[in-house]
This record gives sequence, structure tokens and C-alpha cells, in this order.
Amino acid sequence: MATLYGIGVGPGDSELLTVKAVRTIEKCQVIVAPCATEDGESIALETVREYIKPGTEVIIKHFPMGKKDRVIKALEAYEFIECRLKEGKDVVFLTIGDPYVYSTYSHMLKHVRDCGFEVQTIPGITSFCAAASLVNKTLVVGDEKLVVMPATKACEITDEKFVIIMKLYKHEEEVLDILEEKGFDYVYASRVGREGEMVSTEREEILQLRDYMSLIIASRN
Repeated sequence: MATLYGIGVGPGDSELLTVKAVRTIEKCQVIVAPCATEDGESIALETVREYIKPGTEVIIKHFPMGKKDRVIKALEAYEFIECRLKEGKDVVFLTIGDPYVYSTYSHMLKHVRDCGFEVQTIPGITSFCAAASLVNKTLVVGDEKLVVMPATKACEITDEKFVIIMKLYKHEEEVLDILEEKGFDYVYASRVGREGEMVSTEREEILQLRDYMSLIIASRN
């Protein structure tokens, strides 16, 4: 039976893929990559392009993250994948970061499982782990907890000492207000591992940078 491989490609640096991810990409006949905008580029695809062998079928599918038609788009991607799986072809579905952390993969996966196809998932380096390495910032120590949340939930921070704020784009000011009010030190990172990579701890600079692929690592004593 043909297999769908969900592959996390990491934050966008082609050298941060796992050996297993590269070997799987090289052996599969079909590559499906998501993009956030209609006819836009796929960061995941650009990350792995050098590992794709000639003759491999490569398709970009639009996933409008956070939009109402997200489920419909996931079904459309699945229908394409189902067709190739029925032809006996192994299919790779690429996703930036890790497949199970705020990923397009999760929306499409239910359709695949419901129809009984074999699925194998290969983890990838998350953006916040890559960012921590970039800025030499400890994420969590001892028996403390690490909280990872989207920017829209930053108002729910209570007694946490170590926090990762994801999906920061267009919420920068309100998130910084909350972190400063609660006594956090923070570092902003965007486009980690990619061209245009930026790191800042300055509020005004962060508010000016505003990038879709951005996050904040925050901590307090």
C-alpha cells in the first residue's frame, strides 16, 4: 500500500532537515507543499528543493491559515493526495516546522486516516527551538513549565516564567504590552534560518519589523 509521509522541514534552513526527512523526500514520487496565499511561494518547498530528484511530481496547494475555507482547502489537498495514493505512489506532504505544531498537516490528516491509508509522520525542528538556539536563550529549566501559545491567548498568562508566543503577526503591540506589564524579558525572532533573519529586544524595532514568520521568547524571574 502506498504511504503518505508528513514531513516537518524545520524553520526554513535546508541544513536543518533530518536525515530521515531527506531520504524520504528523495524516494517518494509525489511532493505536496502548502502555501499561505493563492499562487504564493511555499517556504516548505523552497527549504527542501535541493533534495527533490528530477522527475518527481511537485504540487503546491493553497492553505489559507485561519480563514473560513481552510477545511475546504484541506479536503481539496486530500483529494489530490488520495488520487496519487490509489495509483500506488508514495506522497510527501511538507510542512514548515513540525507537523504537529500549528501545522497545515493536521487539517488535512483527518481525511487521510478516515479512508484507511497508511501514514508516517517525520518530526521537524520547531521555529521556537531554532530561535532559542539562534539567540542562545534557555527555554525552560528544572521542573518549571514551558507554555507555548498563540498571540491571541497572551492575555491568559498567569504565573508562568517561560513563555513562547507564536502567530505574533499583527498582534505585536498588544503582546508586548502584556509581557512588559507582567515583568517579562523578551526576544523577538523572525525568519529564523532564512534570508532576512532578524532578532531584536527593542520594542519600537519589533513594532516596525512586523513579519508573518515571527515569534517571541519570554521569561521572568
